[in-house]
Amino acid sequence: MRLYSNTKYNGLTIASGSATDLVYRPNNRINIGIGASYRALTLNIGFGVPFLNNDDAVRGKTRYLDAQANIHTRRWASNMFLQVFSGYYVASHDLSQVGWVQETERPYRADLVQFNIGASALHIFNHRKFSYRASFNQDAWQRKSQGSFLLGGYLTYYDLRADSSLVPMVLSEQFDPGVRVRRGNFTDVGPMGGYAFTYVLKEHWFVTLSGALGAGLSIQRLLLVSDDGEHMRPLTGPGWHAQLRAALGYNSKRTYVGLLFNQENVGYLTAGEQGIRWNVGNVRLNLVHRFNQRIKQADRGIRWLNGL
Repeated sequence: MRLYSNTKYNGLTIASGSATDLVYRPNNRINIGIGASYRALTLNIGFGVPFLNNDDAVRGKTRYLDAQANIHTRRWASNMFLQVFSGYYVASHDLSQVGWVQETERPYRADLVQFNIGASALHIFNHRKFSYRASFNQDAWQRKSQGSFLLGGYLTYYDLRADSSLVPMVLSEQFDPGVRVRRGNFTDVGPMGGYAFTYVLKEHWFVTLSGALGAGLSIQRLLLVSDDGEHMRPLTGPGWHAQLRAALGYNSKRTYVGLLFNQENVGYLTAGEQGIRWNVGNVRLNLVHRFNQRIKQADRGIRWLNGL
C-alpha cells in the first residue's frame, strides 16, 4: 500500500534558429492519493490539492484527461500514456513579448488543445540481477548495485490544434514558415536502446538512473499559416525519441520511501534545423508499506506476464 503525491505534465516546444524557442506548458496540478501494488500490477487513485492549485490567475486554466501507466516485469519495462489537454500558457515569453493583452499574468491560450497516445517498451537483459520494479514499482528490494543494457522500441501519435498559428504574429519573423502550425498530427515508430543502473548504499539507500534513445520514421500532416492563407503539408521524415527515468530513496523488506521521475521526449524536424518537440512525464513521491499476502488469481496473471 502507498500514500503518494505527484504531478503529471507535458510540454510543447517550437524551435527557432535565431531567437528564443517558443514553449507552451499546461497549468499542472499537484495531487495526493493512495494506491496498491501486487507484484507487477498497480492501481493508484489521486485527487487535486486545492490550496496548491490556485494559480489560474497566473497561468490560466488547463482541463485535462491524463492516464499514464508503467508496467514492469522482470524482463520488460514499459510505459503507456494517454493525454488530452486543453489550455496552455507560454512559458518562454511574457505578455509584452507576444503582444497580447490578457487578465492572466502569463500569455495564455484557451484554444490550444493537444492529444497524445503512445507506448514504449525496453527489454532488460540483466533481469536476474537488476530490477526496475524495486525502484519504480516498490514490490521488490534490490540490495546490491547492478545495471543492465536495454533494447526495445516506441510508437506514438500526437495531435495538436488551435484557432490560429501557434507562433504569435509578432514573433512570426523569428520562426521558419514550416513551424507556423495551426493544426498538426504526427505518428512515430522506431527502435531504441539504452542502459540503466542502480547504486545501492548499505543495502537500503539507492539511486537509479535509466536512459534510452531511439530514432525512426515520422509521418506528419501539418496545416501551416502563411501570408497568403493556410495550406496543408504532408511530410515523412526522421523523428527521435528519448526516455529518462530516475529514482532515489530508501528501501527495505517492509518499507519504501522514494522520489521518482519519468519522462518521454519526442521530436521531429519540420523545416531545416528547426522543428517541434514535446514531452510527457510525471514526478512522484511515494511512502510505501509491504504486506506478506498472496492473491492466487493475481498470481496466475503475473505468471502469464512474466512468460512474455
